[in-house]
Amino acid sequence: MTDYIQSVSMPRSGHHFLVKLLRAYYNDKDRGIRRMRYCEYYNCCSTRPCKLWATEENPCVDVLIQKSHDEYLRRSDVHFEPPVSVSSLGKHIIQFRNPLHSTISDFRLEQERLHAEGEKETDKISQTCDLKPEDRWVHFAERQLDYRTRFLKKWVLENPLLDSEDYYPLNYEVLLTRPLDTLGEVLRFTKPNEQVNLSRAKAAFVKRPVKKMRNPMDFEFASTLGRLELICSEIWSECIEKLNR
Repeated sequence: MTDYIQSVSMPRSGHHFLVKLLRAYYNDKDRGIRRMRYCEYYNCCSTRPCKLWATEENPCVDVLIQKSHDEYLRRSDVHFEPPVSVSSLGKHIIQFRNPLHSTISDFRLEQERLHAEGEKETDKISQTCDLKPEDRWVHFAERQLDYRTRFLKKWVLENPLLDSEDYYPLNYEVLLTRPLDTLGEVLRFTKPNEQVNLSRAKAAFVKRPVKKMRNPMDFEFASTLGRLELICSEIWSECIEKLNR
């Protein structure tokens, strides 16, 4: 039986890192073993559950993981992604991190992408091209923090199913500080009737080593972080308190 896992993640919260670890654990290309498939949704099928893998032509093996950023919270565009419901249908991994740190990482990624493509930092970053670099960052951060606080409120703070056996909340900082233990917990959540193969779990990190988390105070606009943190500090503290109960 295929276990359908919906990974609802705040952007830049370790989603792709986790997927790579799970692929390394479940799949073995050299031996022709493929127990897990992954649906990126936005560039795959745009359906839930994935209509491409759940067919006789492309049988889902043991685990199907499908991505969502719950983009409707950010874009309000039902054509890009309709609202994702907090549901008891299927399992959910909820991935998140400190929203300010996530926003900094998102900003850096977008800057790197624009630089690689030879584009100017125009409205793709901030929707305003006539601001100073620091003001562009602040404009970007204010909008992204609004989305991230709504994400945390919906999926963590006010999620009535978060403590159920069908939900696994995953703080990115925990994954980075306790990687092997956390991967083991995710594997037990994904396939609760299987014993975790510790040697395969350790081998997954050989292929995909843990990266050191960057210090937000090294960010070029670190002087703005104090006032931006006021947007999200209260809800972030409430989420951590809920998770530590």
